Amino acid sequence: MSQIEALRTTATQWRTANPDRRGGVVLIWQGSVYGWKNCLRDASHEQPGAYAVDAAGHVFIAEGGNDYDGAKAWVAVGCK
Repeated sequence: MSQIEALRTTATQWRTANPDRRGGVVLIWQGSVYGWKNCLRDASHEQPGAYAVDAAGHVFIAEGGNDYDGAKAWVAVGCK
């Protein structure tokens, strides 16, 4: 299983366990879900290297920046 597939699987499992959280993005850090947001927001609120997986399975990574100031941008990764 690729890293992208693993992220999608983790997000799907979380969504199944939390059906009240529809749509939005599941936030993943080092393989574990740490949050959910109703939409992909400002990357500066996340640590570089964090992932977000939307309901359609699109995967984004927070890039640039630093641990203190947060990431600079969300970048799409992989292909569905």
